[in-house]
Amino acid sequence: MQTCSDLRTYKVPRSPLTKKSEEERDRVLSDEEISKISVALSRKRELADALFFFRIALITGGRMAEILRMKWEESSERFGTVKLYSSKTQKWRTIKAPAAATLIAQRRVQERNAPMVIDRPDHWIRGVLQTASESVGVVYGQQVAGGWCPHDLRNTCLTNLALAGVPLNGIKEYAGHSSIVETQRYLKFMPASIELAAMVTSRLAQLTNATAESPQGANAIGTPDDGGLAPATSRGR
Repeated sequence: MQTCSDLRTYKVPRSPLTKKSEEERDRVLSDEEISKISVALSRKRELADALFFFRIALITGGRMAEILRMKWEESSERFGTVKLYSSKTQKWRTIKAPAAATLIAQRRVQERNAPMVIDRPDHWIRGVLQTASESVGVVYGQQVAGGWCPHDLRNTCLTNLALAGVPLNGIKEYAGHSSIVETQRYLKFMPASIELAAMVTSRLAQLTNATAESPQGANAIGTPDDGGLAPATSRGR
């Protein structure tokens, strides 16, 4: 039997689709970038559909295909919920997103004759987002260094949920992921978490600097003079 001499060193090629998907999730829009793009999209009335998509995608963290197929009855302003269907998992999920539900309700009044919530093709939205972004100095493009694409609106939403303290399992359900592993790929590294960690540890440090108001207090430790750190032998028994 003929054998391959380098079989031991052979590695199965990595799926190019997986690599592409992971690269898409690296980009998180900053608060300043979100504001700039929103302003650019609001300057012209004919760009209202793109602005609406931009806002809904950020709020719901929905995939582009999920948002573009949405129907009016899949949102409830009364309950503050939005239903999204994923062709990827072939499952429905209902998320609590009052801000998105309100935007959809307002749009329904204005666009009551439209068959879908957003009646625009994806390539039109991508083109408008690119033009608006570049007009305010925000780099756009999946293959461009530092650039962003529509899928990164989902990444931005999920990352902000994590920074706000939403548990990983909660983010998984909100995003409609099939596993925690998929959710973790979106949250590989969050620069803002460094500042969040600094705030938390500073708070903990402040707690350790607390001094007792009275040595007779039930929770007093040491005395006001020793800052609560007197040796145990000098304390009353």
